[in-house]
Amino acid sequence: MPGHGPLVARDRLDAVLADHDRYYRFVLDVAADGQQQGLSPLDAAQRADLGEFAAWDDAERLVLNLHRAYADAGGHDLDPGQAFLDAITWNGGPLTTHVCCT
Repeated sequence: MPGHGPLVARDRLDAVLADHDRYYRFVLDVAADGQQQGLSPLDAAQRADLGEFAAWDDAERLVLNLHRAYADAGGHDLDPGQAFLDAITWNGGPLTTHVCCT
């Protein structure tokens, strides 16, 4: 099944899109603050307060998203190996997978 998680009911789509919009803005804010302070993506993630996103599955994705945001802002390629190593470090061990099948 493509994507992450179950299909979204049409009547919930606007709310889910709003949640994701807030998350992406959160990622960009954390990235901007981290870069301004000279922090690595991992350090910025470790200092971030996930707030309303703390209960989301796979919270370590913040690290991966910050690596992407830093690469985009710096005009350089993403280093996926370093991004995943940092996500594993942030997670305190191997990454989990949440598979949803109905």
